[in-house]
Amino acid sequence: MIFFYNCKLLYINVLKFGIILENWHHKKKMKQLLCILFYFFSGSTGNAQGNWVASGSEVVNFSVVDIAAIGGIGWSSERGPIPGYFSATDTAAYTGCSDAANIDGYLKKYGNNAFIFPVGSGDKLRSLEISAPANLTDTYATAWITGNPTENHDPTSPNAGAHPVSSVSFPIASVSTVGQWDWQVGDADHLGPGTTGTGEGLTIKVSIPDMTLFATATSLRLVGWNGTTWIDLSETSTASGNTENSTLTGTMVPNITAIAIGRIASALPLKLESFTASSSNCNTVLNWKTSNEINTNKFIVEQSFDAVHFTTLIAVAASGPLYGNRYSTTVAQPYGIAYYRLKIYDNDGSYIYSQTVSYRNNCTASDQMQVYPNPVSAYENIYLNFTTSFRGQADFIIFNSISQRVLSKKIQVTEGKNLIATEVLKLTAGTYFIRLIGADGKQIGTVQKFIKQ
Repeated sequence: MIFFYNCKLLYINVLKFGIILENWHHKKKMKQLLCILFYFFSGSTGNAQGNWVASGSEVVNFSVVDIAAIGGIGWSSERGPIPGYFSATDTAAYTGCSDAANIDGYLKKYGNNAFIFPVGSGDKLRSLEISAPANLTDTYATAWITGNPTENHDPTSPNAGAHPVSSVSFPIASVSTVGQWDWQVGDADHLGPGTTGTGEGLTIKVSIPDMTLFATATSLRLVGWNGTTWIDLSETSTASGNTENSTLTGTMVPNITAIAIGRIASALPLKLESFTASSSNCNTVLNWKTSNEINTNKFIVEQSFDAVHFTTLIAVAASGPLYGNRYSTTVAQPYGIAYYRLKIYDNDGSYIYSQTVSYRNNCTASDQMQVYPNPVSAYENIYLNFTTSFRGQADFIIFNSISQRVLSKKIQVTEGKNLIATEVLKLTAGTYFIRLIGADGKQIGTVQKFIKQ
């Protein structure tokens, strides 16, 4: 049921009376009384014509309205300093919303129920959804404003006017020029006497335009205008994607008067202050120090014995403090020299490599063994690097995952460090194991696992 009216005093008095009834747990009676009073006192036309609402007027919805049901008739309101509003009370809702059917103007919501505002530009839906407010008197309103917030002004107070996209607060790097949502709160009677609500703590979810040329999904952030700058409302990656009609979520804070789509810096801002290798109990200890961890996801530790072919050893999650952190991990290294580097991943999937550091292990522990590269690609050799006290002929054997021998050859092993290269071109993709058996029938070192891609 929808009514047209332009008497704000009437609504305030009825709202106050309705709140009393709500406190008496007579919600249905309140709704019936509201309908009767609005029907009795409202003019037949008021300041609304068709589905357009004039400045200072409201069209009140008490039920569920399918806005797509009225074919060919758009829903719009005055967008000036004193807008016209479509309004929803209690559990009222608007359905049938799409790019072809949305409210091209301002929509107001009274009450403490979660609500979807199907606002847009008339031919594009840019819905905004809020979680349930705390109080029955809480009131919020919004409208989608197409275009650069720097030039396409927010018409309503407070903070009416330009919201420059160049004015951003860390960690926001930029704000999209596609548009913004005017965000109005009821606090201090701003949306009529008796209305409340600062918006603090509300979950806000918006339907976004195509952002593929603006940012990756993980870099997108919901931002709010606080009167001087755009601030981050998401605090982490919340976008379901960066294509048309993906969603973006944030948590509202007080004193926000507009909502838009921003992004954090997509480049890797992390600074690697140091990266070193040392020894502990015949193992290698890698230490690194960072600063400015704005968007860092993880560190992949890689090892090589020829400074060309690197194998992944371990992933270390980034702790994320802006001031940086110190990291340390211990890895096994056979006798001799090995090379190490960090593959540093950003939250959007991009990565960079650190410088390569080397360390020589002079421990004489016997039968140390390592295979690389792992995984091995179709046209690479597999290398077995090991140190042993054994000397003589040995069998180099490769087994598949069901213990079938797929490759074997005789090799000559020397005491100390050995490096054996084997072509694996004919092996199909899968998991394999290398075993080294000496002429005396004893196994040299440990069984080594590798993956053929």
